[in-house]
Amino acid sequence: MRIQLSDLRRAANALFDHLERTGRTEIEVTEDFYWNIQEKHLYSVYSPPPESELTVGQLSDDWNEVAKIASGQRAPIAYALVWLSSLLRFIGSKLVS
Repeated sequence: MRIQLSDLRRAANALFDHLERTGRTEIEVTEDFYWNIQEKHLYSVYSPPPESELTVGQLSDDWNEVAKIASGQRAPIAYALVWLSSLLRFIGSKLVS
């Protein structure tokens, strides 16, 4: 599978436009910590990760880093998509529309 960045951008814009059309202009984040599975185990679905290798992520930390990029205080880096994805996963799982 190959995904064109332009297609991904259009999909993301359509999703954000949808949220705004439904009156959502901000999201309340009611959780902070989440389980994080190391990348080496993330896509190995037939071999569960050892509990000792589960780590904890933090939405507030993810947001702090993403917000720095949004404000220009930090240069964008590709890994920031991982931080953004944690936030988007929370939002997508909490909102129904």
